[in-house]
Amino acid sequence: MSEKDDDIIIENFIDEIRVKFPEVLSDLDEWMELQGYEPEDRMYTSLMERFSQITTDSFKNKNEDRAKSYLEYMSRKLVNATDMEKEYIDVYYVESLMWDDFSGERRKKCWEFMPKNLQSLYLKCWGRKTYDEKEL
Repeated sequence: MSEKDDDIIIENFIDEIRVKFPEVLSDLDEWMELQGYEPEDRMYTSLMERFSQITTDSFKNKNEDRAKSYLEYMSRKLVNATDMEKEYIDVYYVESLMWDDFSGERRKKCWEFMPKNLQSLYLKCWGRKTYDEKEL
């Protein structure tokens, strides 16, 4: 597959997120603008990392249903994902989840909501759960 084919796959993936979750549109667009990108720049890695942060922020803001819907979507997508989509889910979505510090109880809840296939990717990257059980 060519680099152009990979770009089309990821562009379609990002567009699918935008359609499925219209509430993230303005956040994604504002993030791109803040980073100095134009809409046509299509910085896919930055967009996926931002979607990961939106998921994390949803937990932090006690909007667990929204966060859970994002995690479940990514989990379902991973099952039949292309190699390029798997890379984006793994490297730019899962690795970035819950990177910023927040209370042990919220971290535990995030972990409990995270589907097993995403937990597996997280553990492969970080080698640990998202919370220290001593914190609880």
